[in-house]
Amino acid sequence: MAASPANRNSAIFVVFLIVVFSVCLTACRRQRNLNSNNNSAQGPSVPSDPEEAQRQAQSLVEKGKDLAANYQDEQAVEVFKQAIQNDPNNAEAHLRLGMSYAALETKEDANVEYKKSIELFKKKTNGDFKDAEAYFYLGEAHSFLHQDEDAVRAYRQATKAKEDDEEAWYRLGLAQYPEASSAFQKALDLDPNDSRASDALENAQEGSQRIKEGKKHAEDMLKKQQENANGNLNMNANSSAKPLPKRTPRKPW
Repeated sequence: MAASPANRNSAIFVVFLIVVFSVCLTACRRQRNLNSNNNSAQGPSVPSDPEEAQRQAQSLVEKGKDLAANYQDEQAVEVFKQAIQNDPNNAEAHLRLGMSYAALETKEDANVEYKKSIELFKKKTNGDFKDAEAYFYLGEAHSFLHQDEDAVRAYRQATKAKEDDEEAWYRLGLAQYPEASSAFQKALDLDPNDSRASDALENAQEGSQRIKEGKKHAEDMLKKQQENANGNLNMNANSSAKPLPKRTPRKPW
């Protein structure tokens, strides 16, 4: 028995609905997969809670430090970038990113991050003279930019805030030669096994001795030059002076 037109139309309509539903379902799945891939490419999402975002950022900084310590600087760069995405005001993340850029010999990018970290560390230490770690990192950033005087001030404040910070004393010695011997000695007092400080102290003492000898030699040479110059002046004065006329003995009255 042939199907009536109404039944055929109903069947066609049902098939049409099934096809439309299948197409929509496939499109939705593709969109979800696309969104998932995009999220994966962009990295983990930033937590909405600021405190949680800061905690995750610091955790990423520690992970990046481990990678950098194992010379995995390219991976470290990506991790430090994620840390900054979570917390743009994390000064250490910027400093560490700069250090990894420097290890990869991308100097301009490194300098940008060093300058940003200096800006953030200065804000962090503004009015707070007890944050030894922040002052130490501030000194590091200045040192990497060859801003020696600023580095010395930061390292010195770090040693004031934490007098037993052996690394800060060592860095202070490296940053400012005139204070090197005392700074390296202080570092050795805190850690007698620090061979770096021991070698640096020996070199600094030898250098100081050479400077003293050089100054002494320069002073002696200058003194001789002045004596020679004075002698020449006297000779010239005597040779150019006209002889005085002989005086006739005065007769007694």
